Amino acid sequence: MPKVSTTQQRIILASIMVILLGFFIVAGTLVGVYLTQKHTEKVLDVVIQGNKGEEEEQTAMVNERENVAAFHIKRKKSTATVVYNYNQGLIGLRITNSKKCFVMKMDKLNIPSLDEISRDLPHFYTKQVSGDKMSYNFREAEPADRTALGTTLNILCSDIPIYWALPRKIQGNRSSSAPLGSPWCFFGSLCLCF
Repeated sequence: MPKVSTTQQRIILASIMVILLGFFIVAGTLVGVYLTQKHTEKVLDVVIQGNKGEEEEQTAMVNERENVAAFHIKRKKSTATVVYNYNQGLIGLRITNSKKCFVMKMDKLNIPSLDEISRDLPHFYTKQVSGDKMSYNFREAEPADRTALGTTLNILCSDIPIYWALPRKIQGNRSSSAPLGSPWCFFGSLCLCF
């Protein structure tokens, strides 16, 4: 075997050190990205069996850094995505195959729960109002300003317009602010009026 000079030994040793250093940097970066993502976004898939035997699939994503919770609700005939943006104080709703997104300000006293949303999602277009309920008037004349909605809602509704939901009180079948058209209720305590 030929004898390796000390200069060649140093070059080989330096090359091995550079390769090992590069390996540790890449490994550290990958572990850091994994841990950051793991602590930032948590995803949970759940299948719930209803009282009448119907199945409901829910996927929840919680982003602690942006203080956002997104829920994808899937039932037999209806699917929707609901976003609770706690930093912006907004709730966004997109029903699959709808040509509109809706957004409303969070009211600490009347925030519709995810259970209310998922339970009444199939009845989104049912025309009925009973009792004293908080209702929302979705007026297409007032589109929401996308710059004030945050990244999550803008991504959710990127290809369709977003409209504000303005609260008003419903008294039985009458409204305290005269709406145009009949109210359409969903979420158990949330009604539309076009």
